[in-house]
Amino acid sequence: MKAFHPTFGQRPWPDGLRALQVYALPDLPAGSALHTLLAGLREALAGFPVLPVPDERTHITLDMLTSAPADAVTDAERRDLADRLRAAVAGSGPIALQAGSPLAYRTGVRLDLHPDGELAALQHRVRGAVHRVFGPDSTAYPLGVLHTTAAYAAADTDSDELAQAIHRVRPGHAPFTVNRIIVNEVFWRRVPVPGTDLPGWRICWDTVATVRLDP
Repeated sequence: MKAFHPTFGQRPWPDGLRALQVYALPDLPAGSALHTLLAGLREALAGFPVLPVPDERTHITLDMLTSAPADAVTDAERRDLADRLRAAVAGSGPIALQAGSPLAYRTGVRLDLHPDGELAALQHRVRGAVHRVFGPDSTAYPLGVLHTTAAYAAADTDSDELAQAIHRVRPGHAPFTVNRIIVNEVFWRRVPVPGTDLPGWRICWDTVATVRLDP
């Protein structure tokens, strides 16, 4: 496992940058299966050089505007994007998903999502809305297999022991629902990794608009 460093599209994240992104947010009430799974992961990861994502920052990245930083996006463009997103997802309804098993990957720990067909279709509708506002060259964010990240690596490490630890977390899978997406200004902060002397990257954001996935 390699140390995680944020990227803006496909290049290193510039210092001080805030970027406009679109996220799907899971319903995550206390006591839910997903809440229990994430809490178990944080416990299992204690002492490893990784920084877990807190519940309130758990998200699924759908797209990122990479043609301009957030401070170059006007209020009118933000309103236009929110309106086009509402039109693009109208009638789609909430999406039922299952998270898990947790996987050790190149720069952290992520949860696979299943079945992801509706979510992938939602992502493509989101990208279409972004392109209608900012143009077809505005998104260098690569569309891959959708997931949610549970922890970001703060240092290079052998992931074998970590993979065994997260495999023992139960429940290893958790059903949840996505019923809203957000437009947000994303930025990153350096914070200490609990139980180590390492700094890690914590994702932060300010919400610009919320779009409900109504039937």
